[in-house]
Amino acid sequence: MDAASAPIPAIRVTGFMQALAGGLGLAVLVILGWMALTRPAPPEPKAEIAAGSWNARVQEHIRVLAASPRSIATEGNAQARAYLMSELRAMGLAPAVQRATVRKSVVYYFGAIHNTVGVVHNVVARIPGSAPDAGRRPALLLTAHYDSGNAVRDTARGAATMAALLETARSLRAAPPANDVVLLFADGHHVGALGAKGFVEQHPLAANVGLALKFDPAGDAGLRMLETSGAGGAALAGWMRAAPELRGSSLETTLARMLNDAPHVGPLAALDTPVLLFAGGENDPRQLGDAMLRLAQAYGDTPLKRGAQTATAYFSLPIVGLVQHPAWLTWVPTILSCLMLGFAWRRLFGADGATEAAQGVFGVCFLLLVVRVGSWTWREEIAAAGLAGEHRLPLVVVIVAACVFVAGLYLFRRSVGAAAMVLGALAWPALTLLLVVFFLPGAAYVLAWPLAAALAAFLALQSRWGKRQAFALRLLMLVAGLAPAVALFPPALRDTWLLLAPHHMYLPPMLMALPMLCFASLLLVLSLAPAVAAVLALLAASCFALPGQAAPRAAPLSASDGLERLVYYKDANTWRAYWLLPEQPLDDWRRELFPGRQPTIFVEVFGWNSPRQWYAEAPRDDAVAFPECFALLNTVGKVRSATFTVRSKNRAPHIELRMSGAKALRSRLDGMPLTSKEAPWLLSLYGMEDRVLRFEIETAPDEIFAITVQERMPGVPQHLLPSRDEGAPYLREQSGMTMSTDILRFY
Repeated sequence: MDAASAPIPAIRVTGFMQALAGGLGLAVLVILGWMALTRPAPPEPKAEIAAGSWNARVQEHIRVLAASPRSIATEGNAQARAYLMSELRAMGLAPAVQRATVRKSVVYYFGAIHNTVGVVHNVVARIPGSAPDAGRRPALLLTAHYDSGNAVRDTARGAATMAALLETARSLRAAPPANDVVLLFADGHHVGALGAKGFVEQHPLAANVGLALKFDPAGDAGLRMLETSGAGGAALAGWMRAAPELRGSSLETTLARMLNDAPHVGPLAALDTPVLLFAGGENDPRQLGDAMLRLAQAYGDTPLKRGAQTATAYFSLPIVGLVQHPAWLTWVPTILSCLMLGFAWRRLFGADGATEAAQGVFGVCFLLLVVRVGSWTWREEIAAAGLAGEHRLPLVVVIVAACVFVAGLYLFRRSVGAAAMVLGALAWPALTLLLVVFFLPGAAYVLAWPLAAALAAFLALQSRWGKRQAFALRLLMLVAGLAPAVALFPPALRDTWLLLAPHHMYLPPMLMALPMLCFASLLLVLSLAPAVAAVLALLAASCFALPGQAAPRAAPLSASDGLERLVYYKDANTWRAYWLLPEQPLDDWRRELFPGRQPTIFVEVFGWNSPRQWYAEAPRDDAVAFPECFALLNTVGKVRSATFTVRSKNRAPHIELRMSGAKALRSRLDGMPLTSKEAPWLLSLYGMEDRVLRFEIETAPDEIFAITVQERMPGVPQHLLPSRDEGAPYLREQSGMTMSTDILRFY
């Protein structure tokens, strides 16, 4: 059978009213897509939050908590902890500091085992519930972390989230919900979520948590529900009932889990209870606090049950709101789509339709490659736009790509036929769906339901019953077939871009749009090419009217920001001290620090594999002590056994140990096993103060190795720096880092 003459339920426009109806059908789809991109406006804040006193208290919390970096085991961390304790006590609560030693192991792709051991200080408080049996009910956990990164520019991040949680605690204390509420201000978040891990594994209140709400300040966007763990219908319904304006979907959850540097539920997943992670919102503390309070009150008055709930796919639809179903249910539209695709192909082209199939599939493949190559040529510009928070250019590229693809479909229809092009186009999302439903079931809904609806509409239109129907009904079937795609694809692309772009992943969202473009092939059933051309022209013209981003996401780095990476390095191996700075342009003051030099690989200290950097000799500050390291034992038998001790006279908050020259077979710290299989060996220690740490390491008997011990402390000895005039960059008290290093060798 000739593909060009294959039967197709063409909708022919024979009059003005039918043309108007066709235009209205396209307009309905456009409006539906626009509604899918809009979110409910946040409600008016509760009375206690709208009051000026609430804002004054929050601003005071932020001022105190953002005064200095709060990295683990530092003075700033202790000051923030003391402030949280005093505020909670002033509310009439009885907070306690959970001091716990926590260990975490990470196995890298190349086989190395990185152990992290830290002493964390969590702030934990309990607000008794109002129900008579509150003590026997599972409790609600509200948690945020109070530590920050090492850099001074990180001090403000997280302060608004902590302030909002403090004021939420004040409101809950004044009007307790039915359930007990546990407050956790976790320490050690930036070094592997050690505080949350310590709470889950060691705190007695963790055993009675029925649902956890975690708030993370990451991101510059508004507050959103980013990730879930063990959350099913009941947990998700509470979120949409209390804060429907907060966007979120199982697609975002699936993608967020694949990002190493995105906020994660982390150790809280081990609670065996539903966990919801909300991220962002620090740009508007009032909205953040209001949403936090509404969520806490809603879940606080809901009977909670321990135990993870059934995995759920969830998303929002215009008018309908939140839709959720078991994740396995996406297999139903997936299987139906495959059956409908095969049935349609067999019915239209018979058993000998291989030629038509190849023409349709590979014709669409050619168009997808054209769009892919065209988008790739703009990759650098798209990356720059994503880094600056500029969304106009990516949107323009998507619109132009869609116009080119749809125009190409109409051109191919002349030679291949409409039926082959429609089914060939829908075969690609079907293939993509089979892969997604296997490996990423939480994201499969994005393709599963639209594909089933599109194929069902296509089969209905090409059936004998469909051909006998009036134009209006057939147009309605076409609009209904495209409606799920229009309702799901725009928010999916937007959320994917907003999630991945801050992590320098700009092309994946655009590649994700390729199988979505294939659904435009259903427009081929319309004998309305001029109207479609007019819509494409309007879309292309709209590119020139799209507003740009008024302000970039991140402000340009100031001159002082470069000094955040300044290092005072004291090396026991050479008995010298150095100034170090990563390769970057230098101003006049930095030129005084590194006179007459160029960025160089510092072989003498760091070896040939180190990066190029600025370095210069510095005066040795005797107030900065070298690590106190003693080799106690070095015996060779069936294995080489080495025992040594390490102590930080500086009470360094962070100590790094690295083994070079051999792989560790087994290792122990103070008698506690660290590793038990052969692998490269790395260890990070936090909060050890001046404890004497005893290490035992076993290696192969014929191997020799070295242990590098490096203490890291915030700030640099500013009295050793060149004098600064008015034009010199401002150097904050804790800018930069001091490192003190020694090496133990075992022959």
